[in-house]
Formats: sequence, structure tokens, C-alpha cells
Amino acid sequence: MWAIIDVFDLFYPHLCYGCDEVLHGRNDILCSNCLIGLDFIPPAINNNTEMKRRFYGKLLVEHCLATLYFSEESIVQKLLHELKYKNQQKISTFFATLTLQHLKNHAVFSWVDFIVCIPLHKSKEKKRGYNQLDGFGNELSKQLNIPFYKDYLIKTSKTNTQTKKSMWQRAESKSEFIVNAKYQDLKNKNILLIDDVMTTGSTLEIAGKCILKNSTHKISILTMAYTR
Repeated sequence: MWAIIDVFDLFYPHLCYGCDEVLHGRNDILCSNCLIGLDFIPPAINNNTEMKRRFYGKLLVEHCLATLYFSEESIVQKLLHELKYKNQQKISTFFATLTLQHLKNHAVFSWVDFIVCIPLHKSKEKKRGYNQLDGFGNELSKQLNIPFYKDYLIKTSKTNTQTKKSMWQRAESKSEFIVNAKYQDLKNKNILLIDDVMTTGSTLEIAGKCILKNSTHKISILTMAYTR
């Protein structure tokens, strides 16, 4: 069996997603140089993070965190492109592992009751075959021993990214999500809302308002990456 794997690796070597260097471990995502080169967001001394300030006056958020900075042509951009468009779902789990290592002592992980994610519209997810947040949410759930309710939010419209919309178009998107009826009886819970990248925060704001509407819940936000 190992001989077969060795021959396969000879003709189809496993490459680093950051620089295309040959990797020796089949479960590896990045080489050591690319790992070192990742731009981690320093853990906040208090709960007043740059990300959280983006929501002031818009959405009540308890904690607002991300693991890595996102920038054009960066390793993070390459990873997310492979994850979202080339079916490399193990990258989603990789981000969860990085997050738990980097933020392992953060209060949000003892605060949260369950995890939910920004959903794809059902037609888009059917076409792609997965939500890029599946592995991220499942691995966080496994390591933290708390539930991940992937279907908590339902996307009701096939809208494009919020960053390409005007302020008025974003305001009209308030009904873009609904809470799945089977979770309506949950009361007074601490919910961790996850996404891949926070840029303007518009999508997270709309989803967060949907969760908090007519409910006693509290929410925190966690993303794989954050655009300064």
C-alpha cells in the first residue's frame, strides 16, 4: 500500500498551497516557510477589537475575532480561493486548527453555547457541493464539544456579495436570511456566528440582526480572516 502511495506522490506530488513547494505529509496544507509567513492578528488585550468597532451603532456583538489578516495576493487569499472554488475542503478544517491554536485561551470559547454559519443559497450550495464553512464549523464543534447548527440560518435570496452593493441596496437586503423554524424554540443562547472573511461586515451585520430579531440571544463573530 505504501509503495503505491509513494509512486502516486512521485507523479502527483502534494504541493504547498502557498508556494507550490513539494510537501511530504499528505495532510499538510502549507510548507514551514509559508506557515511562518502567515499574518496572524495579535490577540486583543481587551474586548475592544478593531473588528468589533466596525459594528458600533449597527449590531450588538459580544466578541468579534478573526485569526489572520486578508490581503490581495497573500497566502490567505490563495487558501480561500482553493477552498471556495477548487473543492479543497480540508483547508476549512486547517483554518479551524489554526484558530484554536492561536486563540485557545480566549473567553469566547467558554462563552458560546452553539455555532452557526453564514449559509449559501441552497441552489449555490447544490452546485458547489458544499459550504466553505463546513469543515471550519465541524472542527470547532468537535474540539470545543459544542453543537454546530449549519442550517440555523437559511439564505432566502441569490444575492451577490454585499461589498459590491450600495448603502441603499444593502438596506434592502434585510430579509436575506431567516432563522430555520426548527430552532425557533431556542431561547437566551450565546451564539457564535462564523464566516470566512470579514471585509465591510455587511453580510455579518444582516445575519446578526436576523438572529437577534425578536430573540433573547447574544452573538459573537469569528472569521477565518479579516480585511484591514
